Amino acid sequence: MNIREQLAKEISRENWNSIGAKIGKEQALFKELMKAFFSADRTIVLSASQVMGDLGEKYPELLKPYRSKLIQYLKTNPADAVRRSTMRIFQIVDIPETDEGDLFDLGIGYLKSSNEPIAVKAFSMTVLRRICEKYPELASEVIPQIEILVEENASAGLVNRGEKELKKLRKIQNL
Repeated sequence: MNIREQLAKEISRENWNSIGAKIGKEQALFKELMKAFFSADRTIVLSASQVMGDLGEKYPELLKPYRSKLIQYLKTNPADAVRRSTMRIFQIVDIPETDEGDLFDLGIGYLKSSNEPIAVKAFSMTVLRRICEKYPELASEVIPQIEILVEENASAGLVNRGEKELKKLRKIQNL
């Protein structure tokens, strides 16, 4: 199976699910997917990000070799779908210690941005809380940003996620 060709065939959840099912835990096929993800073809990148996000949740170990590169890629301000899929997987995947600061800065930036999609903000809340579990002193920077989003009441899902993360962050802060 040529992953890139399959990604180009059709932009649909059905196609992405089919590609994900064919890749499964197969490292060689996942490597081909990630090559497509980091390519210059925007359409291919967007489709690859969907498959990467799904597989990253199921098999986070597949992403281990790509974690630092993904965080560096976020710094290039990729498309919304790419930011969403990437932040989604960092809710689960271990964050390399050398990249925690960059990911923290990106997450805070996403929370502060008025243009950032709701899903990116929601996933960022969880990623930031995970970093705060290791560095409790950072909770004092994250809590006010989430409180602002909860008060703005932008969406029910964002408020729900924010309230849950605030409870966890306050516990971390009080340890």
